[in-house]
Amino acid sequence: MKKFSAFILAAAVFSSCNLFSSKEPQADDDTANIDLTEIHDSLKTMHPDSVGVAIVDKDSMLMSLTKDILTIFKTREYAKLDTFIHPTEGIRFSPYATVEASDKHFTKEGFHSLVTSGRNKRITWGSYDGSGDPIVLTPNAYFKKFVYDANFVNPEKAEVNDFIGRGNSVNNLKNFYGGSDFTESHFSGSKQSGGMDWKSVRLVFKPINGKYYLVGIVHDQWTI
Repeated sequence: MKKFSAFILAAAVFSSCNLFSSKEPQADDDTANIDLTEIHDSLKTMHPDSVGVAIVDKDSMLMSLTKDILTIFKTREYAKLDTFIHPTEGIRFSPYATVEASDKHFTKEGFHSLVTSGRNKRITWGSYDGSGDPIVLTPNAYFKKFVYDANFVNPEKAEVNDFIGRGNSVNNLKNFYGGSDFTESHFSGSKQSGGMDWKSVRLVFKPINGKYYLVGIVHDQWTI
């Protein structure tokens, strides 16, 4: 009987030691390896008390989203932009820093029609700096000149909600798109031209229920 009692006591002590022994925390596979290029459908800043939900920094989300969008322009797969365009506000294209209400604007459906059935149609996008002549181009020609005219997928510099390129055009982005977030992708230009051939493209976003949508693309460069 004494031997049996001793056995029970030893087992209890062993169990207790295991219960209170330290154990290294393990990383949650769902939150430790987040691929930001895959999260457009859930671009949300979650409440920190949510259990099992990844909290992703907003700046990182916007930069990842920017890369995805600029890749569409680089590869010219324009119809893929549908999923990024704001469902109620649509998207506006501005060839220069000064955003105008008259700049070419499309609904989500209108943009899809433009880059599919209307892809060879020449339309007016605004006016050229200096001459004031109308910018009459096909969608692809406009995107090559006033959206993706540099390797913006891999920019020299990039910022969120801060301007890099500063020319002599009035930059009214913050006033026109009040309360929005934006990214800027930038190249500073060549030494041969004293940096006057610098280029920037700014993508403007507005959220709906924590998910960010594209409302504007603003190109910027040195103007006369």
